[in-house]
Amino acid sequence: MEINTTKKVESLAGNDRKKEILNLLEDVGVVRVSELSKRFGVTEETIRRDLERLESEGMLLRTHGGAVLNRKEGPELPVLQRELIQLDAKKAIGEYAASIVKDGEVIALDASTTCLQMAKNLPNKEITVITYSVAIAYELVKKNNIQIFLIGGYLDRHSLGNTGSPAEKMVEGYHADKFFFSCQGFDLQRGVSEPYEAHAQLKKNIADISDQLILLADSSKFQRKSLVRLIGLEEIHMVVTDNNMPPEALKEMESSNVNMVIVH
Repeated sequence: MEINTTKKVESLAGNDRKKEILNLLEDVGVVRVSELSKRFGVTEETIRRDLERLESEGMLLRTHGGAVLNRKEGPELPVLQRELIQLDAKKAIGEYAASIVKDGEVIALDASTTCLQMAKNLPNKEITVITYSVAIAYELVKKNNIQIFLIGGYLDRHSLGNTGSPAEKMVEGYHADKFFFSCQGFDLQRGVSEPYEAHAQLKKNIADISDQLILLADSSKFQRKSLVRLIGLEEIHMVVTDNNMPPEALKEMESSNVNMVIVH
């Protein structure tokens, strides 16, 4: 008698599919809806519902076309995986941030994936970019009118950013008109926070030599708190976020006189 393999996979999937998705994420870091659909013999819509449920349980973060593990306060995801999280929001935020850079300015960019999206949108004009991100420097090499100062230091393989005392000392001799940076979490009480001391300290040093501080943070980071406090929201000149901020959060921010730009 011929076995209906599709039916068998679907039967197993009813109990074990979500567990298997999480096992795959532990092994490979990123999963794609199309690949999971073929693997389990179910529709892509079924897989999307599975990912939605797992995200609601805090087990993963959906990305453009797939998902990555939600490690919360655990080890940070590598930059190439983080780039997929909230991708549409990061693109919109990065596009707006790039649009407010003026000719002749010196700007500083952190090693966040949101600033990487900003770098991709920067026009090829006469500006200077200070960054400790190898990924951003590589992106900007294609634009020959942009002068790049790549801060050296100890390379963090997850963020592709250089940190440590050599980087911190190098920053002291520079000046930036604007510092564009992101974070792991921000709220009115704790301000902006980061998971790692080395990144937080370098960002503080760059903030000290910058005239304007501009936070680029998608709405998923609101009311999240991380280990190291970086700066208070009252010290930031502009917060650029996306239109998925909860209405009550927007009212709270506006009542506290935080200068916000909402992108769509």
